[in-house]
Amino acid sequence: MTELAQATLESRLAVRRVGRSTLVQMCDLADSVELVMMSARFWVDFLTKVRVDHLKPKRNGDYVILEVEDDALSKRLQSLIVSAQAYVEFQRAAAGGRFDGLKPAPLGMAHGPWVWAGGTVETAESRELDGVV
Repeated sequence: MTELAQATLESRLAVRRVGRSTLVQMCDLADSVELVMMSARFWVDFLTKVRVDHLKPKRNGDYVILEVEDDALSKRLQSLIVSAQAYVEFQRAAAGGRFDGLKPAPLGMAHGPWVWAGGTVETAESRELDGVV
């Protein structure tokens, strides 16, 4: 099992591959039910904008609102609210190549592991054991 760092407010914005597809999900690990989904092409563009600080998400106090409107998946706007600190940590990790080459799910699994700035969450059980939730 991979050694996991403790999740913190600064580093809990995470992404994962959906099954063995090219779709990507993004969530705040503190509330992995609320998530946004994007196609591979949208994800690559999104990640590039995050890396070079061209995304310019909306702000609401100490929170950042990430908006995804991926025409390849849906015409509706998806949004995810995370702490500004979590977004900054995600941006630093993205600039360092942390989210390149997200692994697909192993055969028989519904999703790949959640990848966040501080580590990888392989399963729901390890999330609970390592204090991410």
